[in-house]
Amino acid sequence: MPCVLNAEIHSPWEMEGVNERIKKIRMGPIKLQFVDTYGSRINQQLPININLKKHAFQFGVGMGQSWALYGERNFERYRAYMGEVFNLVALGFQWSWIEKKRGQVQKIEHIESNLKWAKAREMNIKGMPLLWHNAIPRWMDASAEAEEIEPLILERIRYLLNEYPEVKTWNLYNEAVGAEKKFIRNNPIANWLKSKGGPAAAQAWVSQIAHQTAPNRIYVNNHYSHRDPEFKKMNHELLRLDTQFDAIGIQTHMHTKKSRLSQSELWKLLEDYTVFGKSIHLTEISVPSSPPFNSWRDFQPHVESLKNASSKKNRLTMAKKSNKKLEIFQAEYLRDFYTLAFSHPKVETLIYWSGSDLYEWRGTAAGLLDVEHKPKPAYKVLKDLIKKKWHTNVNDFTDATGTISFSGFYGEYIGKIKLNGKEQSFTFDHTPGMVAPHIIKLSY
Repeated sequence: MPCVLNAEIHSPWEMEGVNERIKKIRMGPIKLQFVDTYGSRINQQLPININLKKHAFQFGVGMGQSWALYGERNFERYRAYMGEVFNLVALGFQWSWIEKKRGQVQKIEHIESNLKWAKAREMNIKGMPLLWHNAIPRWMDASAEAEEIEPLILERIRYLLNEYPEVKTWNLYNEAVGAEKKFIRNNPIANWLKSKGGPAAAQAWVSQIAHQTAPNRIYVNNHYSHRDPEFKKMNHELLRLDTQFDAIGIQTHMHTKKSRLSQSELWKLLEDYTVFGKSIHLTEISVPSSPPFNSWRDFQPHVESLKNASSKKNRLTMAKKSNKKLEIFQAEYLRDFYTLAFSHPKVETLIYWSGSDLYEWRGTAAGLLDVEHKPKPAYKVLKDLIKKKWHTNVNDFTDATGTISFSGFYGEYIGKIKLNGKEQSFTFDHTPGMVAPHIIKLSY
């Protein structure tokens, strides 16, 4: 049934062929053969439990709002809920935070705490970004020549990649196309980009430095609008320049009615960027459960007021409140959005941008938790999809030759099997294209 509220209507998307595509591209046959320490088959029927420990697909959450949440009441509750569902965390390494004084690089407490937490949970970690023309230190002179700026950029990129080897994915120059927009003025990083020859040339340089420093990471060319023709032009130019990068990142913040994607629009977005032959990351997904603005023109005064807020308390006063009926809308929309995106063969990563309504970056109720860090319906929907519907758990017996076969989602597995009354644990990785059985040795 359609979800109707405050003139908001979400009719469930048709989703023709979605489940078949998911099964085809996200799952594959698994065969386990249990042997003794000498490699001989164990010809017994054995009780077994097999569980998907970590999806190969990256379901992520942005934790940039930790700058405000860290140290606040219920922060650990917020973090625990994020850890229950997601296998990737995206963290902001803003230059303005890390090097407030020139030459004095410092560790930021909330970043380091989140890194430690994510590593303890064996989560994937994404860093944002290696370079950006926003959030730059105040000491950086807008009138500085490109020759002065470039060594600083070089030093920052190398520092981040060498200092944080556990961060396996990075946005390169974030929103590089945006540096040439009219609203970016007197910006030293944007001026440097122009001196390099524009977004593609600057990105190619950043990518080259990144690969020289840390060749085995995942590097993303990320932008805030899939509709921007300059971003498509930039990707074509990067390919012409034979630039090394792994994925195209696209933000889908839907704080306004005009920015909300329909089923056909989302699919067209994914198909439009498939032509570049790169993996697609939907890097920043936002859907509010507060009344949406009609367009950017309506939304912009609120955004500007939030930027000029003199304190965290003032930000909270300005923030738009969640509506219980709109929470149902948010949940049902995200169910369809995630399902369709997960069914596209080029999509590799989905990152929901704000875990909580508290200090949501645009001052709306686009979080998955409410301001008390309690789950909203959208959180429960995503948990049900990721941890139940798109999850593999097997409780069964091997056959009489110690073999078991089944179909499962790709990822890291952990299992338990009982032999001669003794329970033993085992692990294996399920990857696409593997034909041979996994041979697992047991102590006999």
